[in-house]
Amino acid sequence: MKSPAIQPALPRCLTLLGALLFLGSCERGVAPPVGVPTSEERVEVFCSACHLLPPPGTLPRGMWERKIDEMYELTRGSEKELPQGLPPRQEVVSYYTSRAPLELPGLSHTVGKGSESLDFEAVGVRISGLESYPGVSSTRLVHLSRDDRLDLLICEMRFGMVLAARPYLEPLDIRVLGRGSNPCTAEVVDLDRDGHRDLLVSDLGTVTPSDAENGSVLWFRGDAEGDFKVIPLAAGLGRVAHCQAADFDSDGDLDIVVAVFGWRKVGNILLLDNETTDYSTPRFVPHVLDPRPGAIHVPVVDLDGDGDQDFVALISQHHETIVAFLNDGSGEFRKETIFRAPHPNWGSTGIQLVDMDGDGDLDILSSNGDSLDDFIPKPYHGIQWLENSGGFPFRPHALTKLYGCNAAKAADIDGDGDVDVFASVFLPYIRKETPGSEFMESLIWLEQVRPGHFERYSLEKFTTFHPTLDLGDYDGDGDVDLVVGNMTMARRKEDTLAHWAVLWRNQER
Repeated sequence: MKSPAIQPALPRCLTLLGALLFLGSCERGVAPPVGVPTSEERVEVFCSACHLLPPPGTLPRGMWERKIDEMYELTRGSEKELPQGLPPRQEVVSYYTSRAPLELPGLSHTVGKGSESLDFEAVGVRISGLESYPGVSSTRLVHLSRDDRLDLLICEMRFGMVLAARPYLEPLDIRVLGRGSNPCTAEVVDLDRDGHRDLLVSDLGTVTPSDAENGSVLWFRGDAEGDFKVIPLAAGLGRVAHCQAADFDSDGDLDIVVAVFGWRKVGNILLLDNETTDYSTPRFVPHVLDPRPGAIHVPVVDLDGDGDQDFVALISQHHETIVAFLNDGSGEFRKETIFRAPHPNWGSTGIQLVDMDGDGDLDILSSNGDSLDDFIPKPYHGIQWLENSGGFPFRPHALTKLYGCNAAKAADIDGDGDVDVFASVFLPYIRKETPGSEFMESLIWLEQVRPGHFERYSLEKFTTFHPTLDLGDYDGDGDVDLVVGNMTMARRKEDTLAHWAVLWRNQER
């Protein structure tokens, strides 16, 4: 397979270098000639060089100085270093603090009939013998042990475990499939085509924000007994958030696309080209498809309907964009922008490829709610439907605003033939003493009452510890059930949670 041919656009940071160097001369006592930009214009050029200009209203006034220091730190020592072109720090601080609100506006809470339109029974999942400080990063309902039933697959980062349970059995059985450093997500696949289900596990390597290169892609190789051997396929990476396998180059084996989130300076999207001849010693060769850090999800799909495997990438950090990587069938990709958030503080958290409007093509359900960098819930957090209208970009529809929305999934929850949405909240810094915490919604659902129109209901409040959820009929009764995972950020008494995950069994049928 040839190295994938993707020609990245020249970063705006570099194209604006000349302008910024010129503007910097104004700070050295040179009288600006007619037409030289003002101080405000100089700040706006600098602050939009690598991303969209952040509106001052996206953060409260007291947060801007720290945020600006972070941006200057990113600029220093990077490939985009502009030693003569940076506006004075205080000039940028004054620009933002003079325009930002003291506090962000609040969101109203759900008003209405609550959850009585659905009947759920909640069953908690605990891991015997371990402390009640879960670090569950992913809960999935997947076909792992059986074709006709869904198993619960859990990635847990604090204790470094990948676990599975059969939620259709009583009592609930749960076992450790294997271990890593900080397993973040897992996908079921038969990588070696031997007829036994395997797992591809994305391991952050370092939980806390870091540019350390401890991340890895792990192959949990399954056998006939349902046991797994853990085999590293790629190591020494930035923090790996997600990966998925597909035959991208049409050579008959499975390659792997990898979302290396990293942090600020480390991270990218990789294609691991499968050059294995003997799966006892697997060989995958990495190629960089996109150099930007912040990739969260890379779901595989034939988006353009040409018969080969494409994928869609959610890239967060200050990029805050969703990109289609369209495959020509040989493993070479063309990039198209599906969505770009209105500002770099958006806080993207996830995407799902799903036909939201029943027109036969795949749309995208996206969520934004990351606030772990400043611990401030944002009024622009929420859920969007990106409508596939046959071209790029997709058409965005705001479905609802939701503080700390970390996961959203769509399915026909109420059995009426259209798609509804469940969403969960991850605001682990919210405490009982936090003003208004008793009204803070942690689990909601959106009922599609007519095409493209949704009514919002609250299923749970205050337990804002759910970074992950999934939907599926795990009890086999014909309706859609729900599972959420729980995570605490510290190991204090007040951070103790009763359950690592909660299964919500839909009792409509």
